[in-house]
Amino acid sequence: MEIRRYQQIASKALKTMVLLKHGQVRAYLPETKWFNRETLFYMLEKYASVYIKPDKGGGGAGIIRVRKWNEKSYECCSPYGCSIVASSQLFKWIEQRFLPKKRYIVQQGISLATVHGRPFDLRIFLQKPENEWKVTGIVAKIAAPGKIVTNYCKGGTPCNAVQALLSITKNNYGKTKGHLKEISFLSKRVAKILNNKFIGLKELGIDAGIDQQGKLWIFEVNTRPQFKMFSKLPDLGMYRQIIKNHRKII
Repeated sequence: MEIRRYQQIASKALKTMVLLKHGQVRAYLPETKWFNRETLFYMLEKYASVYIKPDKGGGGAGIIRVRKWNEKSYECCSPYGCSIVASSQLFKWIEQRFLPKKRYIVQQGISLATVHGRPFDLRIFLQKPENEWKVTGIVAKIAAPGKIVTNYCKGGTPCNAVQALLSITKNNYGKTKGHLKEISFLSKRVAKILNNKFIGLKELGIDAGIDQQGKLWIFEVNTRPQFKMFSKLPDLGMYRQIIKNHRKII
């Protein structure tokens, strides 16, 4: 069993609350609240879609997307399929699908940019092998057809992040370079903020995305990030660097 000598923070809500205190990153965070009946309908009134997630856990497990279907019902999708649920039954329907003994959050849904008609987001891998945080890998994760999550373990396809960004900028290298610069700067800022609060952090996997208007968002920060997806890229340079640093850290 792998033993790590650095800190892990499981709660999505806790990490979000820490980041919300900092104006430099606040505008990049989707609105997030603890899940209950009141917050569910408040968020659905405010946004076209919302995502309901376990506060602790990863791999896309337990995630539900909800969006309005018509005046009396909602479309509810999990990684296993979609159902149309009457408004009066919505809260109960969602609660019945919760994983045991887990608290949930409800998060503003973001309409992601697409590659070949499929939404994609980004995993930014940061490591602190010595004294400074470094971005050692960025990979795009393209959702499998019909899926609401991009996770590799749920059928998402890892691909070259630069190629994905070039696709949405219509091969505009200047805009693509601008996106990469913003992603790198913001990721390091997030790492420093969290590291000031949780001093034992050594590796982070930031899940970020660009919406259809070109705005960057940060969805989640993982303190026990997986890096297998980097081994699926044609160029293994990032994967090798991550492994090299990882061996120094653990």
